[in-house]
Amino acid sequence: MRRQHIWTIGCQMNDADAQKVREALASLGYEASAPADEADVVVLVTCVVRQAAEDKAVARIDSLKGHKQLHPDSLVLVMGCLVDDAETLGRRFPWVDAFFRPSDIRGLAEFVRQRSLGEPDQPAPPFPSPVSVSIPISLGCDHHCTYCIVRLRRGCQQSRPAGDILADAVSAVGKGAREIVLLGQNVDAYGHDLPEQGVDLATLLSMVNSIDGLLRLRFLTSHPAEMSVTLIDAVARLERVCPHFELPVQSGDDTVLRRMGRGYTAAQYSALVGEIRARVPGCSIATDVIVGFPGETEAQFAATYDLVATERLDTVHLARYSPRPGTPAALLPDDVPEPVKERRRLALEKLQTRISQEINSTYLGRTVEVLVEGKRRGRWQGRSGTNKLVFFDADGEWTGRMVQVEIIRAGAWSLRGMVKG
Repeated sequence: MRRQHIWTIGCQMNDADAQKVREALASLGYEASAPADEADVVVLVTCVVRQAAEDKAVARIDSLKGHKQLHPDSLVLVMGCLVDDAETLGRRFPWVDAFFRPSDIRGLAEFVRQRSLGEPDQPAPPFPSPVSVSIPISLGCDHHCTYCIVRLRRGCQQSRPAGDILADAVSAVGKGAREIVLLGQNVDAYGHDLPEQGVDLATLLSMVNSIDGLLRLRFLTSHPAEMSVTLIDAVARLERVCPHFELPVQSGDDTVLRRMGRGYTAAQYSALVGEIRARVPGCSIATDVIVGFPGETEAQFAATYDLVATERLDTVHLARYSPRPGTPAALLPDDVPEPVKERRRLALEKLQTRISQEINSTYLGRTVEVLVEGKRRGRWQGRSGTNKLVFFDADGEWTGRMVQVEIIRAGAWSLRGMVKG
């Protein structure tokens, strides 16, 4: 039996692409292979949104040079946001057989089909469906954030037809998925480029919410300038949609936000958070923050710190600014020293750890509904509707089940409980 090995890094969109690649290669007769050196096809799904992610992707490509020398008939394929100029990349990494732009699953599968020697005796066994399946509903983005390379690599927004998305969701649930996550670089803008369809994200959520057998529905990532009251009310109204919002702020200073090209002010962001909490009581909100953007002063960083302290969001994903070639921000002097960036990141991390601990401590003694995703380090693991990671001990098989868990221990990043009933 032929074997495949998939390596991925980066966002949930890359995870979704990797899952589609696995399925496509399985249909061509390639079963899963744990180590890359035993695989006939190795696929790397790459990310360059941060320098650290790009460095890891390049290191992984470099590590396969020896594999190709030992196994010259194997295929080494690279796709994702690292892929811009395939000809230049081919000269840089001559042991890679082909490069594919983000989400080009069809092109990759066709390349493998043409290069495969003979037809497989039979398709490889299908991969078991994960409990949570991510489905891209749009590709690309129409915003012009000055630091972001995604629009350069993935292009303008292209919403998928609602019928195709619904069919994918029905198929995933039929194969065993219990949660669907609708993905987009700017998920709130879904359908804006398909006015004749007449379906926005709120309507799409309602359509997917009606699928028999589906237990939960999520969506990400939102843009503060696109979030509408209609969407917020849909989250409050639809019983399977989780009361959780991924709402990146990036900075708490208006000057920095303007230079980032974000299209809103810190006050407007805070007002939106208030609107969400008023309309969806008990919801959770996560955000992203970049520290050390070019020109960021101590006072501007302090404004971000104050916003995080005031809004008390459930999770803050922190990143130090790193210039991305080709973006407008890359033309600005990267004038915040790396030690200062790290000091600011650590200050926010310390603040958010305390806030997250305080928020999670309110769950002690409460019973929450948990969708179990599987086992990790000997314990069952799942998530609440508010996206809290919950662990518990129990005999038997719990994967894919919705269970009531009483919380007995709370940390900053996870909860621990025991099954009720």
